[in-house]
This record gives sequence, structure tokens and C-alpha cells, in this order.
Amino acid sequence: MCYSLEASITAGLGLGLAGYGMVSKALRYDRRMVLFAAFPLVFSAHQFVEAAVWLTRNDPAAGQPYRYVYTLIAFTMWPVLTPVAAGYAESDPERNRLWWTMGGVGIVLAAYLIAKLAGADGIDLSVYRHSLAYDPLFERPPLVTDFLYLVLTVSPLIFSQRRAINVFGVAVLATFFLALAANRPAWYSVWCLAAALFSLIIALAIEEERSSDFDGLEMQR
Repeated sequence: MCYSLEASITAGLGLGLAGYGMVSKALRYDRRMVLFAAFPLVFSAHQFVEAAVWLTRNDPAAGQPYRYVYTLIAFTMWPVLTPVAAGYAESDPERNRLWWTMGGVGIVLAAYLIAKLAGADGIDLSVYRHSLAYDPLFERPPLVTDFLYLVLTVSPLIFSQRRAINVFGVAVLATFFLALAANRPAWYSVWCLAAALFSLIIALAIEEERSSDFDGLEMQR
């Protein structure tokens, strides 16, 4: 998270409360959306971890576990959770198979990145333009890994059946490029914050399904 310890805690609390409400709504109105609805809860946990990174910023020995946890969530959670959530929510059989297949690919990618992090000599930390820049000390994965990560985390959103999820996906993709352009050393900290805030759009997808169900009941009458 950018700016400060206090900002990370505030974002974590806000996302946590929003996520709780969204999951409750999904369980009540549309259980297929429950994994998407849980996104703000994951982002909330991520922000609290980054608050711990801020707190231990000047103590590398104490801060290393938090830096690893933050990086693990950023690197390995989203290429798995995003296509799996899309598969769980999808009603079209062909796209459903595609998202579940991509989820399997995401698991392989996550395992590869976990192995890379396990072999790292630590994670350096610096502050660049008020944002935390994480630098895992390992040989950089090939560029195709970054491309695959982006495809797995964005395409299930952009090509979802739900309009609000499409909007969320476009926002996530746009902020990916903006984060790279504006603050490349700290790009995934900035991108995670932006994606966390935009994840609140998912609430509209749950409302959308609720409205569709209501309209269907009206037509039956």
C-alpha cells in the first residue's frame, strides 16, 4: 500500500468490512458469486500484511517474514483464485471449462513462483515515490511468466458474463499499465492497492444477479 502504515490499516479495515458484507450478500442471493465476493477480504489481509511491512521497515530481520507473505499473496494467490472464481460463477459450459483449465495453469505457475521465492536470498525493501518497492533476491523469471500471470488474473474478469466483473477487469488491466508507467519499482504494491479498491465493484455484480432473480419472479406472476 502506498503512503503509510496508517493508510494500510485503514484500507485493510475498510476492505474487510466491505468484503464481509459482500460475502454475506452473495451467500444470500447468489452463491456462485461467493468467491468473487471474497476478493476484498483477501485484499484486506494483504493490506494488513503490508502494514506489518511498514512497521518493520527499518528492521530487515524482523520484517522478512512479512515481506515474504506479502509477496507470496501477490505472486501466487491471484493467478489461481481469479480463474477459479470465474469458473465457480460461470454458467456457460465452454467458458466454465476454460476458466477451470486456467485455474489449473495458475496452480502450476504459483508452484513455480513459490519455488523461486523459496530459493531467494531474502527480499529487499525500499520506498519509491511514497510506495513500498519489494525486490526478491532471485534470478528473474522469464518475461513469459509475467505475461501468463497477467492473462490468468485479468482475462477471466474481462470475459465474464457479468457486466460489473467486466468493468472490474478493465479497471485492473488499466491500472496495471498505469502502475508500471508511474512507479515501476513499486508497481505491484501500487497495482494491488488499485485492484483492491476496484474490487468493490464486484458488489454490483451481486446486485445485478439479485435484480435478475427479482425480474424473473415478476414475469412468472
